[in-house]
Parts: sequence; C-alpha cells; structure tokens
Amino acid sequence: MRRALLIAVLVLTVAPMGVGQKQSARGSHQANVEEVIRKLDNERIQAQIHADAAALDRIYAADFIGIGPSGRMRTKPQVISDFTSGDLKFQSITTDDIQVRVYGNTAVETGRSIMDGQDKGRTVPRDTRFTRVWVKQQGRWRLVANHYSSHTTGQ
Repeated sequence: MRRALLIAVLVLTVAPMGVGQKQSARGSHQANVEEVIRKLDNERIQAQIHADAAALDRIYAADFIGIGPSGRMRTKPQVISDFTSGDLKFQSITTDDIQVRVYGNTAVETGRSIMDGQDKGRTVPRDTRFTRVWVKQQGRWRLVANHYSSHTTGQ
C-alpha cells in the first residue's frame, strides 16, 4: 500500500514536469520560428527597396500570390519583374504591430506597414495592414501569400 502510494505521488509529481517541458519546447520553437520570419521579412523589405532579384527569388515561393491594397494580384515572376524594371519601387518600408502565429510548417504574420513608393508612377497607399503566409518548404521558410489592405485612421 505504501509503495503504491509512493508511486502515485511520484507519477503525479513528475508528469506535470514533462508537460511543462513540452510546452516550454513548443514555446521555444514558436519564438525561434517567429525570429526567423521577422528576419526574413526584413530581408524581403530590403530586397524590395534595392530591387534585389536574387533575394526576392530566394524568399518568395514559386507559387507566391500577392494582393496589393488596390486589389491587384501579382505572381512571383511579376513581383520580381516589377521591382527589377522599376515599375514598382519603394524608398522606405517600415512595419510594426507584428504578430507571428505558427502552425507546424506554416506561419501567419500580420501587422502594419508604412510605405513610401510608387507602382507604375502612382503613389502606393502609405498606411496598410497586411497578412503574410509563410510555409517551410525543403527546410526553408518561403513567402507563399501576401495581402495588403488600406488602413484607415481610427482603426
């Protein structure tokens, strides 16, 4: 009886530690992926500002689809072409209010962008909200979807 009681106490004491360790490992993984996504997104921003086709090619997935605040859709080849031709150019892009949620090999990044740029000579909307979807493919995180919406004051 005493032995059974001792075993029960040990199981009840040790089991929560294992659960806590798993939750801690999950939290650590989440933080690591979040850091990777933030770093990649900063690289993407610099690649856009500098029209760096090689970096854009590395960051964007082959089947990337982007939708801008005007509703215009672009594929990866269109994005790279628009930046390298100068049709789409940014002088600055800053982001804030970033949140990254991780679901296995998928990460959803949301936030706010302040952009100074032109799309075929027209000023791009300056203040936008975005949703980006990143997927881990062949061991690397790649951007598969990006959607911008104009952000109105007071929201």
